[in-house]
Amino acid sequence: MISNLHPLVIHFPIALFSVAILFDLLFLLYKIDDFLASSWWTMFFALISSSAAIATGIIDDTLIGHLTTAFPLWTNHGIVQIFSCFIFLGLFIWRTKEPNLLNTKISKLIYIIIGIINLSLLYYGGHLGARLAGRV
Repeated sequence: MISNLHPLVIHFPIALFSVAILFDLLFLLYKIDDFLASSWWTMFFALISSSAAIATGIIDDTLIGHLTTAFPLWTNHGIVQIFSCFIFLGLFIWRTKEPNLLNTKISKLIYIIIGIINLSLLYYGGHLGARLAGRV
């Protein structure tokens, strides 16, 4: 049944986004290029897997009807998660178009701050989803 699929796929992108930001932080601390490459690939696969999580969430929403009815928007699990994924997509495009992004002082600070804040937003959206499913 599809309603059991969404809870199975959502944890993968959350873990991958977290590890991608962790690899970025490790690169900033140790200046090892492998962390930078690992972060890029991890973010890439996080974005791919998040599309599956969003798709299964939209399918599950046909059973609940939450996506278009919960207001204000910051209390809507689906909207928060989709917004967070778009921010991660923007960070990914930014770092892909500017390969030296994490080597310049102000750019890496802005990138990391946005990444950490957005990761917190992703966790908050996950919490909203757990509440919606009655798990919290």
